[in-house]
Amino acid sequence: MSLLLSDTETDDYVDGCLPFMVFERVAKAFSMNEKMLGKHLGVPPRRLSRVARAGHFSCRDSRRLAALIRILLATYELFDGDAQAASLFLTSLRALNSRTPIEMFSTEDGATAVTDLVGRLENGIPL
Repeated sequence: MSLLLSDTETDDYVDGCLPFMVFERVAKAFSMNEKMLGKHLGVPPRRLSRVARAGHFSCRDSRRLAALIRILLATYELFDGDAQAASLFLTSLRALNSRTPIEMFSTEDGATAVTDLVGRLENGIPL
């Protein structure tokens, strides 16, 4: 998924802060407006506006965005490069109490649950 950073690049940025353009690319990958993606990442609209003006996220918000990118890339690989892999993140899943994976990313526990879910799928464990 060329519009996102590779794992190595993401790790490099997390030591600092991810640029806002990465967030824009993720929003495009999900075909989602930035305000909605910010909500799912737990970034309120006012802070998102400040981030856009500053051109980069805080380290805390960068970690959450980097986690989303890693999971999106893992899902993309799981589906053999099918660009529709992102649609999994927008689908309500019973394994997540009928919530979408993207909704779960607003909390650390939710992000962990999505990571575990993708791990189970990678290992052939059905939902």
